[in-house]
Amino acid sequence: MRILFLAGALVVAASFIPRPAIAAMCGPSGDVAVIATRTVYNYNATAGKNSKKIDKTYIMSIAILGTYAEVNLDFPQGPIFQFWIEKSGNWTYAGQQAPKGWPASVAVKLNKMSGETSSGSKQCINPNWKNRSSSG
Repeated sequence: MRILFLAGALVVAASFIPRPAIAAMCGPSGDVAVIATRTVYNYNATAGKNSKKIDKTYIMSIAILGTYAEVNLDFPQGPIFQFWIEKSGNWTYAGQQAPKGWPASVAVKLNKMSGETSSGSKQCINPNWKNRSSSG
């Protein structure tokens, strides 16, 4: 009986341990962190000279399916998407659209996750995201 009580107490105590905010997005937290960092770097590196630099609060959501990922960046003028692929253990930028050659099922699932996020689902939302869209 004492063992069951102790186990129950440990489960309750573990539920109060703070978790990294980034873990709320969809995918392994290590991969989410790498993709978030590279997304900000990639955007800032390719933005025009007079463009505003962004930080991770511009990332509305990240969805990872295996070695494929989609990032939804939120801007007043509308979303920008970045697609990523993991090759040999490294996440590599693949473009602003799912590249040709990606499995159709992956593209559909990523788009569905992104669409759910856009329609109000909190499934893959970055808890540090600051809404900048003109619609909300």
